Amino acid sequence: MKKTVVWAICTAIFMGLVVWTSSRLVPFSYTEYSFFIGLGVSIVLFFFSSSGGVFSRAATMDASEAVWKVQKVEKSKVNVGGVFYGTVIYTVISLILMIALYF
Repeated sequence: MKKTVVWAICTAIFMGLVVWTSSRLVPFSYTEYSFFIGLGVSIVLFFFSSSGGVFSRAATMDASEAVWKVQKVEKSKVNVGGVFYGTVIYTVISLILMIALYF
């Protein structure tokens, strides 16, 4: 538990620094795009850390048809860790800052 919290905080800080540095190198506004970058990274990490999703079921179905034996379909599992939680923390903080900036 303690290791996950440390990873989450370190990931959120690292992600903030990377996006801020990128906004200095490439001319885009950090406050306008930080939420969308965090949201995109969170979705990608969630998608690639899951197992048993749509693509797995399609592959299982193709294998079942090839050997004429229906295989049991297991439920989707998501194995998220500190990195995913860090991206979610970064996304929530950037959303709050974006709302505060525009209102």
